[in-house]
Amino acid sequence: MSSTTVLPANVVHEAIDERQFIRAKIPARLTLQGNGVKDLECEIQDISLGGIGLLLDQPLKIGSLFNGSIKLKLHTVDLNIDTKLKIVSQRGSEVGAEFVELDRQKRDILRYIISAYMSGDIADINGLFNVMQRENYIKERKTKQANARTPGERLKAALGSLLFFCAGAGALTLIVYKSYLLFFQMPAAQAVVSANAYVISMPENGNLRYLINAEQTSVSTGQPLASVSTQLASSLTSPADIAAVANLNEQDAAALLGRVTVETVIASPCDCSLYFPAPRLDGFAYKQQELVHLLPQGQPLNIKASVPFDRMDKLERVRAVEMRVLGSDETFSGEIVSSRVDAQRQMVELTIKPDRQLPLSDYQLPAAVEFKLGLPLRWAF
Repeated sequence: MSSTTVLPANVVHEAIDERQFIRAKIPARLTLQGNGVKDLECEIQDISLGGIGLLLDQPLKIGSLFNGSIKLKLHTVDLNIDTKLKIVSQRGSEVGAEFVELDRQKRDILRYIISAYMSGDIADINGLFNVMQRENYIKERKTKQANARTPGERLKAALGSLLFFCAGAGALTLIVYKSYLLFFQMPAAQAVVSANAYVISMPENGNLRYLINAEQTSVSTGQPLASVSTQLASSLTSPADIAAVANLNEQDAAALLGRVTVETVIASPCDCSLYFPAPRLDGFAYKQQELVHLLPQGQPLNIKASVPFDRMDKLERVRAVEMRVLGSDETFSGEIVSSRVDAQRQMVELTIKPDRQLPLSDYQLPAAVEFKLGLPLRWAF
């Protein structure tokens, strides 16, 4: 024969995970006073921030209020928390009580004690065993991988380690190289192969006619180079100029004021090699237009390099110079022989003598110049 118990409609099932406050079991006792009861000591079954569970054989009236003192022994210190309790249930020896007027400070103390017991920071010998039995750490995987590796796996691991090592070594090398270039090298802003040449330019606007053969590469001293035909320009700027013109006969005055054409022959000042900055063309040319460069024979070529004013302090640390002419892979060194200031361009122009003779075909070609710097003077001592 079986019996079925029907619960009232106002009874709601409540799981332990759905409680408003977490209950914890701590080794403490409670002393009750009030309602005819004096210094009634009982054991605490569990406790939370909302209430307390007691183990007491004596029946208590539901809804009655008591003054309670929770006694907790922490090693050598006894902690008492005074509070008011309201009896809300009793089933046999299990009594449920609710805290009444529990102030904030006592609630914080009680919260800390509950957290400490649940985390294992505070425990008696029985509670310590309970804490040690918890699964506080991740369990070791049941499936263990084999420690022995095949030769292919060992080779793959070695190649991977070697690859990472090479990548790290390459990155370190690049950083060291860039640091060296930053602190111990200084490139020139611009550089060109040059010489102590005579630059022949057009004196005035006029007609130009070369007097040398197209295949000729050198000339001797006094040899005619070109013939320039220009008009004689006159300018009357003072009464004396007008008076002088008035004293001339009509033919001479007409010739003077009509800008008579004057023909000039330009001759070579030395035994020189020829360099034409532009294709040679017979015809009209403008004033100051470069016609030809005359390179004295027997004088070696040099390199003109420019350095900005803001790097002028590093010139004192120059220990060596490396150069390379455009179109050549050969690098050669040189020596700084002179310098001058170009205030208009805010540059210091250096004349560098190469350690070997450059061919005439390199004249006016751009060059790459690197200055090797030493330690600053204040570090040298």
